[in-house]
Amino acid sequence: MKILLTGAFGNVGSALRREDKARGHQIVCFDQPTKKNRAKAKRQNATVVWGDIRNRADVERAMAGVDAVIHLAAIIPPGSLHAPELARQVNVVGTENVIAAAQAQPVPPKIAFASSFALFGPTQHLPPPRTLDDPINPTDDYTRHKAACETALQESGLDVTILRLGAVIPIEVFGVLDPMMFDVPLAFLTAVERDDVAGRTFLIGGGPRCQLYERDIVNGPLVRLGIGALPDEAFGHEPFQIDWADTTESQAVLQFQRYTFDDCMDHMVANLGWKAPFVKFARPIARWQLLRTSHHYRAFKASKNR
Repeated sequence: MKILLTGAFGNVGSALRREDKARGHQIVCFDQPTKKNRAKAKRQNATVVWGDIRNRADVERAMAGVDAVIHLAAIIPPGSLHAPELARQVNVVGTENVIAAAQAQPVPPKIAFASSFALFGPTQHLPPPRTLDDPINPTDDYTRHKAACETALQESGLDVTILRLGAVIPIEVFGVLDPMMFDVPLAFLTAVERDDVAGRTFLIGGGPRCQLYERDIVNGPLVRLGIGALPDEAFGHEPFQIDWADTTESQAVLQFQRYTFDDCMDHMVANLGWKAPFVKFARPIARWQLLRTSHHYRAFKASKNR
């Protein structure tokens, strides 16, 4: 299968290309020709069509002859907060271009679209988990973009599968790429491989063994690496657009959950190899850097110094 991957050199796209090595598809990468992306493409020997998702001609050129599109390209928060119009152009206009280019093909390709769990809005006041029966509640530009994209895709007449992603953990830790941090790519690949998921929406998360609080996700690797857990004052208490998901149906159909959070941490440490014992020596600098990036901790320190 020939698959066009938009946003190919981002977080999920990079993991997906590694996952596909065992599946044997022909992946065509579509992304902007930045210096960083070009370096990644050369290092990974990727097949690339360079272009801008906001330019319909570029998208049409990239989509020629593909069987499926995995549409990941997007500007997410905080980038969407700092450049809302650019984010709208990339997220909404970009998706409109993907739809138009697909409709123009002699045989329109399948589309698997990366939506977001953030569409449910802040839900910490509700008992978890969230399900597809819960109403969406867009509360910012980014979630309004995703809602508009979902609607446009659903009304396009194309073979579309929507995957609403939960928290996606970065795969790069101290220069180590950890493919175990992602079951997400497997969900996308299965979605375009199957013929019976068109028109369906799935919630994509790690399942019961990965239902954690943010501080657990942050502190777990820090403890394992010898840096130590951050204090409670480093974390906020405001409602946030993420929650635990009921992935019973999505797992039954897409079969993508393979690892627990503990598995991910074990693999992260193992991948560090000989570097692992030395990480703890960076503890003071690492903790200082992490704490200074937390506006919650800065506010706490400021209040203590008054």
